[in-house]
Amino acid sequence: MMKFLASFLVLAVVAQQAYGDFKFKQGDQESSLSIVNELGKQKRTNIEESKSKDDEYQDRNQSRCSLEVPEIPKNWIDMKDACIAGVRHQIQEEINASYQYLAMGAYFARDTVNRGGFAEHFFKSAKEEREHGSKLVEYLSMRGQLTDNVSNLITVPTVAKQEWKDGASALEDALELETKVTRSIRKLIQTCEGKPYNHYHLVDYLTGVYLEEQLHGQRELAGKLTTLKKMMSTHGELGEFLFDKNL
Repeated sequence: MMKFLASFLVLAVVAQQAYGDFKFKQGDQESSLSIVNELGKQKRTNIEESKSKDDEYQDRNQSRCSLEVPEIPKNWIDMKDACIAGVRHQIQEEINASYQYLAMGAYFARDTVNRGGFAEHFFKSAKEEREHGSKLVEYLSMRGQLTDNVSNLITVPTVAKQEWKDGASALEDALELETKVTRSIRKLIQTCEGKPYNHYHLVDYLTGVYLEEQLHGQRELAGKLTTLKKMMSTHGELGEFLFDKNL
């Protein structure tokens, strides 16, 4: 009888302790669940606030973009159609030359060709031609043009030639390319300086900046081509190799 009572008391103590542990764990679970719910509520609040700010920002931008262009005097915009078309054509010519020079630089930069001097020279020329085109775009903008759609201002050209038998042939093509660009500039000058246009400022800009650089560039290319051909006539491919190292 005494053993039975002792066993019963021990069982009662263990049961009470187990029930206390269960209540404690249940309390922890309820507390964790409460924290998760609170975090979820805070996250939803933050999302709603962010969405509200985005909507407010978009509405503000839409209201800005919907502003009408104010009416101002147009008498200062005095470039005529033929001259404008000529400048746009010249922009395309500069971009065409830039792409052709890029093709030249890429060819001589190949590991199977490996003429670093030629590659650097033609990459530099491509950059210069691209800058020429950019300056003419800036000039049109200064004269009040390019205020509407400019999607047809520049057409991505297709490069006609991508390989050359040697450096001399590439320099010959470069000289021909520069000559073509120079002729195009002269034609533009003739168009814009004749009656009834007389755009003296543009003509002076083209003559003093563009033609000056074109003529110096042509002379420099002609000199390099002469030197290279002399070296190749006496030293063959070794002459081209030495020329490339000093280009």
